[in-house]
Amino acid sequence: MSKTITQLSEDFVTRFARDLYHCSSCNYCVDAVWPERGMHAVCATLEQHSRAPGYSGRGYIEAARAIMEGQALDAATLADRVFSCTTCGNCEAACPLGLRPATIGRALREELLAVDALPPALANARDTFIAHGNPYGLPRDQRRAWLPDDEPVAQDAAMSLFTGCASALPTGAEARAGHALLKAAGVTVAVVSDACCGAPLAELGLRREGEALARAAAARLGAAEVLVAGCECAAQLRGANLKPRSIVRWLCDAVTAGQVDLHWKDDVARPSSVRLVESCQHKRDGRDGDEAAVAALLASLGCVLLNEDFPNRHATCCGAAGGMPAMAPAAAARMARACLPPTGLAVSLDARCANHLQACAGEDVEVLGIASFIEHYFRVAARPVP
Repeated sequence: MSKTITQLSEDFVTRFARDLYHCSSCNYCVDAVWPERGMHAVCATLEQHSRAPGYSGRGYIEAARAIMEGQALDAATLADRVFSCTTCGNCEAACPLGLRPATIGRALREELLAVDALPPALANARDTFIAHGNPYGLPRDQRRAWLPDDEPVAQDAAMSLFTGCASALPTGAEARAGHALLKAAGVTVAVVSDACCGAPLAELGLRREGEALARAAAARLGAAEVLVAGCECAAQLRGANLKPRSIVRWLCDAVTAGQVDLHWKDDVARPSSVRLVESCQHKRDGRDGDEAAVAALLASLGCVLLNEDFPNRHATCCGAAGGMPAMAPAAAARMARACLPPTGLAVSLDARCANHLQACAGEDVEVLGIASFIEHYFRVAARPVP
């Protein structure tokens, strides 16, 4: 007999009762299209994986409400739906009532874990993480392989650099490029590259376990300021009462403040245009976020952007996040290709997105992380103090 889920925890009901009974079933989170606001679709899962309503934000709300009202639901079926979500939050950005369908979907993962209904693909992902300390199944000591052999230990650095799984692994390209940018700008950092913030566990519904890892990582970051090389790391560490900045945001702020000079390299051919790929981690940042700062910086340097409306808070997910890559890799690949131009250069501010997009891009598209892009095409130098 298959397992069923028959009740929700008191914590779940306390957090979400208002959302469950204020949904007007308007379907904005399912199929809203509003070109004037840059909304051409809402849910990447519905677009590229399944059109079944149960995979939508509205579906998560209706499932949770049914359980709360005493209806028993098949746990495996519900798990397939909520763990296939990319957790991008686009349904919440589209909701005219300000409800939290994506947050409810993530919380349902915890409820399903309580009845031992983690899908096999994600159970394997969990075991891989526990065994190796990263979602790639790579040796723990490879997290620091990107660091130069002669890198000194910065005991009293004014900043700490936290390089998460996606920037340090599997190749370390973004961690290496970000570190090189800081070094060129005259900044000395204490590198913390052998710890995980816990975001991969939190995505699987192991929220408390993820938070414990975030607190442990925060304890390692004793400098006055923390820089991060991974977007999901920044979000997770904020939950541990830190206020990290991304490397590229630090660079944008330093250029604006006149502390750092940034110029095109003369010996490297400039790209004719660049497509910036939105990251779900930045959905709510708005005009003050990293994406807006990067777009303004590149525009000031004469970089031609293919997507002049970047950042578009309604852009659909590239499929790198949530359970989608493990649950439905073919659908995750379709999501990635839908975010890329047919040819040319695409750049992502999120190292995890960059890894995923690189793996899914065709031969005519080059994908770089933002630190790798800047390090390759621009000269960075600290401006002398007058």
